[in-house]
Amino acid sequence: MSPAAERWLPLVPAAVVCLYFFIGLIAFSVRSAIWGVKHDRDIEASGRSLLIGSYLRNYFSWLIRPLWWLVLASGISPNGVTVVATLAGCASGVAVALGRFALGGWLFILSGILDTLDGKLARVRHVVSPAGAAFDSLLDRYADGAVLFGLAIYFRHSWALVPALAAIFGTSMVPYVRAKAESFGVPMKEGLMQRPERVFTLGVAVMFSPMVEALLPTTSAHGSQRLAAIGLVLLAVTSNMTAFGRIARLLTALRGAAAQRASASAAASPAPGQPHAATRRLVRT
Repeated sequence: MSPAAERWLPLVPAAVVCLYFFIGLIAFSVRSAIWGVKHDRDIEASGRSLLIGSYLRNYFSWLIRPLWWLVLASGISPNGVTVVATLAGCASGVAVALGRFALGGWLFILSGILDTLDGKLARVRHVVSPAGAAFDSLLDRYADGAVLFGLAIYFRHSWALVPALAAIFGTSMVPYVRAKAESFGVPMKEGLMQRPERVFTLGVAVMFSPMVEALLPTTSAHGSQRLAAIGLVLLAVTSNMTAFGRIARLLTALRGAAAQRASASAAASPAPGQPHAATRRLVRT
């Protein structure tokens, strides 16, 4: 096999899937222009995003319907889908640690796709429960951490190790701050880099990185995987920005609630030298 074939042959499956997504986007655009956008209420209810708008989210939901029908017909439980998604995420981490970036990128995107289906499956089968939601959220952290840990191993001798470690912190803090906020009754769904955005940004960067290396080869024996490194930098910056923004909104909301309670307490307290309202009623009686 020639060196050129060695470089390009492993990228053929990724190219085929990319072609499917591209043709799907054209088909969805034509369908939307004729009959209107097909809305997925579950995805739209997950919160707004600056990076992936409502149109792209609905396109994504429409495009993965064959996979959704397969999952629905398989009889697998929602928790089973969650476990498979986590295993795909962990396999992605192993793949990128070994330098198989095209495979690792698609496994990470598959993990994210399956993660959107487990909750939908639970709602369709009427088995939604707090335990299932907690199980899903906790295993998501393992899937995200696995691919970032794999990238940190691959880039252990490179400057890209720093953004890989920063991304681990950022992607852990974004859901943690949301959980903490909701425990105080403060809704926290919006953000620049939520999980769908994280999966899309990092998955695409990792998946296409070998194509960049094949088109622009370097003399380095250990492939630099420049696009993946750029994706890590973007993820590290935006995820930590999202976490800091959520922290600021949470503290502002909690301070505002404390000020309202203090104001209400002060309004209910009698002025100095005046009896309490209940005491005044007794005196008039």
